[in-house]
Amino acid sequence: MRIHGLHWRLGLPLFLLVLAATTTLAFVLSAQLAAEQRVRLERLARANATFVGQSGLPLSERLAMDLRRVTELEVFFRLRQRIVPTPDDPAVAAALLALPTNGDARVTANREVAIAVIADRPSQHLLLAQPTNSTILEPRVLQILGAFAILTLVGGWFAARGLSRPLRTLAEKLPAIESTAPIAMPEAERNDEVGDVARAFLATREALQDERDLRIRMEKVAVLGKMTASLAHEVQNPIAAIKLHAQLLAERLARPGDQPIETGGDDESANAIFEEAERVESLVNQWLFLGRPEPPALAGHDLAQLARSVVAARARRHEHARVTVAVESAGDTTIACDAKRIHQVLENLLTNAMHAMPEGGRITVQVTGQPDRVALSVHDDGAGFSATALAHFGEFFHSEREGGMGIGLAVAREIARSHSGELTAENAATGGARVTLELPRLTGHDASPAT
Repeated sequence: MRIHGLHWRLGLPLFLLVLAATTTLAFVLSAQLAAEQRVRLERLARANATFVGQSGLPLSERLAMDLRRVTELEVFFRLRQRIVPTPDDPAVAAALLALPTNGDARVTANREVAIAVIADRPSQHLLLAQPTNSTILEPRVLQILGAFAILTLVGGWFAARGLSRPLRTLAEKLPAIESTAPIAMPEAERNDEVGDVARAFLATREALQDERDLRIRMEKVAVLGKMTASLAHEVQNPIAAIKLHAQLLAERLARPGDQPIETGGDDESANAIFEEAERVESLVNQWLFLGRPEPPALAGHDLAQLARSVVAARARRHEHARVTVAVESAGDTTIACDAKRIHQVLENLLTNAMHAMPEGGRITVQVTGQPDRVALSVHDDGAGFSATALAHFGEFFHSEREGGMGIGLAVAREIARSHSGELTAENAATGGARVTLELPRLTGHDASPAT
């Protein structure tokens, strides 16, 4: 056992404290025993003095020897200025002669002496003496002291063991704090400080795992960003050509004398080519944002009008998915934004809302002007977010939709933050999911209104 371990740090001070208390108790008991012995000695001296006086026997050395055998004590007679029998040490004799005759026991010459006046003999005294041995060595005192010492040692050891054992277990499991393998931690069920430490250990381990997962995802983003930046530039050129030729095809198919044909005209094939090219272009823009994010080019725009234009451009897609979209607005909804990027955010929010309703449904877009901000919420009639999806909302590469890449909402949130805004998610009380985009209101020094 390590002498610097917790057993010794806790058990030894406790043992010493109780040992000190036990020693104090032993001295108190010793004093009580000494007092009891003194009282017994005084009583015995008076009883023997009465017996000698009533017996009428002469006070001789023989009588003193007889009384010694009976009392198992030293017996002396003090006859005026003489001690019988005479002690071997003159100093003892002088001390016995000097003792007062009040009957109290006194300690002299390493003896405790009790004096009693012999009946009818005022000048003659009986002296009983016993060695002044320390009563702390009495068996009863030693038993008490030993019992307390043993109980203290055992109790202190168990107390220290009860505390050090779970801490040692925690120390042994500490190297596994970065491991992803399940770990048993029964100490976390305790309702004491050890339980607090165990629960903090588990919480820290979970936080480290989340941080590691996030770091891995960020590393993937960095690598993919570098890979896709050049790819996106290469794809943009054929996309522009596809859109141009789709427009030319629609114009050739139009009847002479018609008005100029807007994006795609009336021909279904031309419209399909144009819409799919726009979807590829939107995806390319997202990858470009990941690979080379740049500050937004701010200008004044009406967020409600931007939402209506995006909904109108997606009309065929919504019709095909049996989804109806309603845009509601209230108050001044002018903001300072990069219209191209906010258009991308709205595309991602509407696409996610549409995917949340595979059997069709209704999407409500509400745009509300506030004193310093404008809020846009997209509310669908789907099943809503799971607890995991809410916890990881807006994180790159986290998606619960089969085939989802986990990029759209993450890019949307980054775009919102680049505009000093925020993107949040919740489950509506009436059912379905609600995603809210909040952006700062346009001020005089932000930007000039777009033309």
